[in-house]
Amino acid sequence: MSAVAHIKEYKTGTFYTDEFRGDISWNGYEHNVLLRNDGRGPGGSLRFTDVGMAAGADDEKDGRGMAIADFDNDGDLDIAINNNPGDSGKEERARATLLRNNVGERRNWLAVELRGTKSNRDGVGAVVRIEAGGEKQMRFVTAGSGYASQNSARLYFGLNDKTQADVMTVRWPSGLVEKFEGVKARQLLRVTEGKGIEVTTLPAMARR
Repeated sequence: MSAVAHIKEYKTGTFYTDEFRGDISWNGYEHNVLLRNDGRGPGGSLRFTDVGMAAGADDEKDGRGMAIADFDNDGDLDIAINNNPGDSGKEERARATLLRNNVGERRNWLAVELRGTKSNRDGVGAVVRIEAGGEKQMRFVTAGSGYASQNSARLYFGLNDKTQADVMTVRWPSGLVEKFEGVKARQLLRVTEGKGIEVTTLPAMARR
């Protein structure tokens, strides 16, 4: 039977059946993209630019999951990607990729860790909001952030050139709401439900 017999035509394009594909996988071998948020355009819609090639993040591995965390504890978020070797026969294609951020630490930030007491210990379901210089940000503590991957439970807020968060509000799953004012930038804040806040530094920065 010819290969043509295994191709079905649809109005929206062409669908190749498993018989046509055989044992060959078409996964991977496409350049990854890294989208930079350029803010809102004249019409109010968000604009994004692919900076994958410029940042060295456009490899052709078959990425399957992504986790975001401050792996080197320097105040900015890095990206880890797990990969699938597919049918390449090359195990190195399955090695995880770590994209280290060496730019974000130059600007101000806040890192927040939550520990629940009445709520669950990890604070899953909690919402943290900050207001800094008239701008507002919000982060959720979640579980199960992606396929075969999990983001760090530590929350990060980018402050750019602002030196503090004027107000930080934590809403716990238990319903408790706590508010903290005048929180200085470039610090790790550990908040225990109903017991206040501990201000410290990131481990890497403490060694400097």
